Amino acid sequence: MCYISRAPNATAIATFNWAILGLGKIARKFAEDLQRIDDARLVAVGSRSLERARAFAADFGAEHAAGSYAATFDGPRVDAVYVATPHTGHRELTLLCLERGIPVLCEKPMGLNYAEVEEMVNAARRTNTYLMEALWSCFIPALVEVKRTVEAGAIGTLEGLRADFGFRGVAREDFDRDRLYNPALGGGALLDIGIYPIWLAQYLFGAPEEIHGVARLTELGADVDTQVTLRYPGGRLAHCYSTLLGATKTDALLLGSEGELHLHSRFHHAHGFSLLKGDEVPPTNHYHRFEGHGYQYEARAVMDDLRAGRKESPIWSLDDSLLLHRTLTEVRRQIGVVYPGE
Repeated sequence: MCYISRAPNATAIATFNWAILGLGKIARKFAEDLQRIDDARLVAVGSRSLERARAFAADFGAEHAAGSYAATFDGPRVDAVYVATPHTGHRELTLLCLERGIPVLCEKPMGLNYAEVEEMVNAARRTNTYLMEALWSCFIPALVEVKRTVEAGAIGTLEGLRADFGFRGVAREDFDRDRLYNPALGGGALLDIGIYPIWLAQYLFGAPEEIHGVARLTELGADVDTQVTLRYPGGRLAHCYSTLLGATKTDALLLGSEGELHLHSRFHHAHGFSLLKGDEVPPTNHYHRFEGHGYQYEARAVMDDLRAGRKESPIWSLDDSLLLHRTLTEVRRQIGVVYPGE
């Protein structure tokens, strides 16, 4: 039996019930941050392993643990689901929930390619059910303030952007045993971490006029070192770099006609940024510190949307996800990364 909270009753929800599908590292961080929201609770968890589900439920006080994803909804009322499996499971599980009328927060990337994301968006609109891609960076306080600062003209006209994200992965001899290096599992730097610099460019610039990508691939065909340059009206450029070959600063620099804005590391969930205008020395620092990992902000946004009767986020809309995945899919076409079934 499936207990569903539909949007017409969302405003009446006193305590918001969450479920999580897929119980890896990100799911654990999300569950930890969910505990920071007074009117939210985790009530159900689903995994392909009942033992793992029971252990996760015990850790976070969820009353229902399921050894299959479908059985997750055989317990208490669920008001929204966080899909936190690896990329390859996002489409199937999101559609499972949407067809049941259950609102979904789907971990990024929402799908492996534009076609999958389009199918998911169409299902959400057809079933009139809430769906949002978990681009949590949109809701991090410092990132919200950066967007407001740029739009207010604090650095003049935005002229360019550089952002990077890199960490050292496994040794070459272990490539075939790690998800990140296996195209069959949606592996590669682009979808796992390269999505963040490209998201930032879209967040601030909008849709690119031109997309140029180049990458180094493993023998299995996954990208491990990827450079993407996006061109915008007026010739403005966004340089987006991601790598699994070593740790980078993972920061971002915005170049304006009247100054610069430096997003501190790690930029996608930064606690602050610096403004430098003209010959100002030193730069002005702006801090927006928070406790936890930062996932509580996207969870709260979903709850607020549903209580307001919205079917998608006004901050990160379904059209925003479609645009992002159109860009990512074009980059993959250019660099030659192909996933099963494509």
